Amino acid sequence: MPAPLDPFQPTPSKPWSAERVIHLHRRVGFGASFQDVESALTKSPAQHVNDLFDGMKSKPLPGDPYWANWTWLDYDDDNDLFNDHYETVIEDWVKAMASGDLRSKIALFWHNHFVTEWETYTCTNYQWSYFKLLMQYAIGNFREFVEKMGKNAAMLVYLNGNQNRKNEPNENYARELMELFTMGEGNGYTQADIPEVAKALTGYYANMYDCLPSGFDADDFNNGAKNVFGQIGNWNYDDVHELIFTRKADQVAHYICTKIYKHFVYQQVDEQVVLALATTFKDNNWDLEPVFRQLFQSEHFFEQDFIGAHIKSPVEVFVTTVKTAGLDVVEDLDVGFAGSVSYWSSLLGQELFEPVDVAGWPGHHAWLNENTLTNRWSLSGDLLYRYFADSESARTKLQALAVDLANPVINDPVIITEAICNHFLSRTLEGDLLATAVQYFKGDIPENYYDDGSWNLYWNEAPYQILNLLSFLSRLPEWQLT
Repeated sequence: MPAPLDPFQPTPSKPWSAERVIHLHRRVGFGASFQDVESALTKSPAQHVNDLFDGMKSKPLPGDPYWANWTWLDYDDDNDLFNDHYETVIEDWVKAMASGDLRSKIALFWHNHFVTEWETYTCTNYQWSYFKLLMQYAIGNFREFVEKMGKNAAMLVYLNGNQNRKNEPNENYARELMELFTMGEGNGYTQADIPEVAKALTGYYANMYDCLPSGFDADDFNNGAKNVFGQIGNWNYDDVHELIFTRKADQVAHYICTKIYKHFVYQQVDEQVVLALATTFKDNNWDLEPVFRQLFQSEHFFEQDFIGAHIKSPVEVFVTTVKTAGLDVVEDLDVGFAGSVSYWSSLLGQELFEPVDVAGWPGHHAWLNENTLTNRWSLSGDLLYRYFADSESARTKLQALAVDLANPVINDPVIITEAICNHFLSRTLEGDLLATAVQYFKGDIPENYYDDGSWNLYWNEAPYQILNLLSFLSRLPEWQLT
């Protein structure tokens, strides 16, 4: 009997299948195209996971835009240009997600961990530097990630680190550093530690009114003794992080690995798996990459119970559809696609760079209620009929996808419908539900064309039939799962 974190070894009862490839790609990214699935099945699961992470590491990080260091004066009161730069970061992030950039998915996870909100700092260079950190350290060294995030201008403004001065201490960031970012609420620290840590973090500044760079003013640093975790010394910023990551290493490792597990595997935590991941985390000096590789290669991750067991976030609803369809955001979709996804996601409760509060979007069941579900149906229809149907190249690729999925069958609507459903959903449709799906796929084509075999996937109507089927599928509970 393999241990949960042993590398996944396929068996007849637990095969390395298209279903498991799609599961992997949906959790580490935003889904798998037909070509992704075909490629993965030629390799072992471990090799495929390693290839995904090797590709993530080798892919260059986004380059700095020309305005990366602009202050408010550089905009010369040009609000349109200012807003354009702000929206560009969001839209480029959406495009990266839809193009299969796995780092952009993991960065989204950290965006909901190291939360900042645009409305508190409203500086494009702060936004960019924050986003750059999320991308740079998505699978990097977590300790360095934490250390750099606390000095980031967006974070200094958001959690009032810029107001934390020698004679006017502000405890907000000190509290969240321990409660949300490293150890978890009440886990390894006391309320008495918060003001002491705040004193050690004094002296850093950022001016959101001018969007000037962040920095450190030694005159604003509290140069006295502080008692942190029962240790007295003239601790500074670096010292606090040293204390957290040495004296509270077990708490940090367990808290972060629990959060990774809940997001990428399942809401109910397997404590044995988390403890093993935490050991890997500490043994690798806080590097995240070994933790992610171990988790995504494991027997545990590929258990049937975890497939289709998460509710999609709003961004996932739209981006996963594009990625699963194998569409290219530049070649196949209108230039307004990324902006629409950003707007639609905000309508459903997930506005990028604007999480709901410092604890982030609660996610999972919180994504769905009576209003958001009906809006998901409506907006998914907008995606299919506004962007897919209106693009000749998108229609052509959907047609080719159906041919590939049902190969070698091109004229049996039942087999074709089953193949499309299996690719886009988290489970196979059966019985009356499958029969209904077949009718949606058949559409207005007279039945005799199916009966005599004259209809096939190369008909001009076929792309619209596929879209009609996808529209039906988008209203099923399975469509909301990942």
